[in-house]
Amino acid sequence: MKKYPFKFLDSYDREDRSVFFGRDEEINALYEMVFQSSIVLIYGASGTGKTSLINCGLAGKFQPHDWLALMIRRGSNINKSLESALNKSGGKIDLESEEEDWFDEWEDDSDKLGKELSPIGKSIRAVYQKSFRPIYLIFDQFEELFILGSTSEQQVFTDNVKGILQSGQPVKLIFSIREEYLGYLFDFERAIPQLLKKKLRVEPMNLEKVKQVIIGAANFKDSNISIKAGEEDAVAEAIFQKIRGDKKSLTIQLPFLQVFLDKLYLNISGDEKREAPAEFTRAKVDEMEEIGDVLINFLEEQVSNISEKLEEKYSNLRLEDTWKILSPFATLEGTKEPIGKNELFDRLPDLNKSMVDDVIASFINSRILRYNENADTFEIAHDSLAKPIADKRSVEETALLEIKRLIKSQVGVKEEAREYFTEKQLAFIEPYLSNFKPAKEELDWIKKSEQFNRDQKELAAKNKLLEITKKKRERRKWFAIVFSIVIVGLGYIVLKNIQDRKEHIEELQLDLERQKRLDRTQELLRLVMKGRGEKYENQSDSAISQIIFKERTYPLDSLIEVKASVSPSNAGGENKNYTMWLDVPSFRKDEIKEVQYNFCRGFADRLRVSKDPTSSFSIGYLGWGYCPTMRIDIILETGDTVKRDFSFEKYFQDNPSMD
Repeated sequence: MKKYPFKFLDSYDREDRSVFFGRDEEINALYEMVFQSSIVLIYGASGTGKTSLINCGLAGKFQPHDWLALMIRRGSNINKSLESALNKSGGKIDLESEEEDWFDEWEDDSDKLGKELSPIGKSIRAVYQKSFRPIYLIFDQFEELFILGSTSEQQVFTDNVKGILQSGQPVKLIFSIREEYLGYLFDFERAIPQLLKKKLRVEPMNLEKVKQVIIGAANFKDSNISIKAGEEDAVAEAIFQKIRGDKKSLTIQLPFLQVFLDKLYLNISGDEKREAPAEFTRAKVDEMEEIGDVLINFLEEQVSNISEKLEEKYSNLRLEDTWKILSPFATLEGTKEPIGKNELFDRLPDLNKSMVDDVIASFINSRILRYNENADTFEIAHDSLAKPIADKRSVEETALLEIKRLIKSQVGVKEEAREYFTEKQLAFIEPYLSNFKPAKEELDWIKKSEQFNRDQKELAAKNKLLEITKKKRERRKWFAIVFSIVIVGLGYIVLKNIQDRKEHIEELQLDLERQKRLDRTQELLRLVMKGRGEKYENQSDSAISQIIFKERTYPLDSLIEVKASVSPSNAGGENKNYTMWLDVPSFRKDEIKEVQYNFCRGFADRLRVSKDPTSSFSIGYLGWGYCPTMRIDIILETGDTVKRDFSFEKYFQDNPSMD
């Protein structure tokens, strides 16, 4: 039987290597890299085919006895997924079991340096001793660890990677990540320095590669598609032009190409089973409309069709409900998020469960969702679909996801390391609590945070009351002394002056009241300005008011200043600690989305991103070199970009001792 050579939005695997075209250069480069380093990093934009490059291209270079590939996705927790993959491959160790005693006959539990192997190291060794094949641990869509994972999950994974590298076994680690998340690897690289030594960027498809894909698929001997003789180049070029439209880009995204080729086949053959032969011609390509925004058009078409088909069974099913059912499978950042059915029902408490089941089944039939039997979860068929899905969310759905992430980030660490939700955060969370079911631990922490904030308010009020009472006592004592002197003096004055003295005392009382009010005002101002920085110290009230007015009303870009510091390394040598941050009013930081620090040539990681307002969006690195001028892009929540340049040359001129 003839074979349909295109995979739509599914990735290619080893069995598809005969119809995998257009990536020979990248396959050869990746094959060489895995023999040069224990870790290889693959990165590129969403939809460039990173997963297919590994599972099909690289896998096809190995014989089965030379390659034990374990594909690992984060799932609910990357460490549990890693453990599960190793256990299934024979890596589960029961130290009390007699069947494992044979290990000790020829190898102990130490690495080459004599150190005790970690549990993960022992598991890796067990897998190798069972298969006697080099182990390739492939961490696909690695950005999910940083988007969805907690700090503790990330730290445990870092320790696991160290244990794997120290196991002394023939094991390779391949990490695949979307390039816009490379900045998230900063801390991970510090712990695993060899992470970026061997890296491969997967480029989008240019015209030459598109020709290789289309012509190669047609020339495959078992292919059910063909190209009219003499029109091979013309057909490929016409398809490329239809996909890029009027953008005049030199490249196109691979998912766009796959969706277009599938549409072209269906327009020619009309066979949804994709078994009938189809001949691609220039005329048939010309009949196709320019594909425009391929994926969003495809999604809208499928969502509309599903809604119409199920409308007879569920009269209350609206188009927005179908989008709402699809929404949880994409994160806030527009990446895939695997979800089990029970969790999906919890996220959609107001929708009929049978209706949700039927919509999910329809999404699977239309190849938008797929079911992962091992993890018992559903997920989007391709990462490139996640961004259009995220863009279709309502403001309320987006706010709800932000709240869930806020709660999980706080509760995801050990209780002794957690921070209580602030009063402002609790006010943001409270209206949405009825729209989802937080876990018991999450709900308990919200209640503890509410109690903590109440206790802090009561404590502050008590301290303020004690302070005011103390001042009152001091003033009353002073007033009593003055009053006593006045009374003694009154004894020596004739009755005629008693009334004059009484009026004088009343004036003193009025002065004291005015002084009390002034003291209260000054105390409140000091409390407000406490911890606001050096420029507020030793300033008059009017000067402080002017500064606050400027910081509150002036455009943000006029208030931003880039700061830096350089200090010697504790280890000595030429290396120095470089740190950069933004000097910006604290109450205006929430107007900044992220800060991108662009390094000059010579730096392995030329773009570093900070989204942490609590650190004033700081970054730092240890090294001996620096960029004469740094370009800083400050991305505001409005979408605008504020650009700043910082001159390290001027910094060292002003601070010659650090040069």
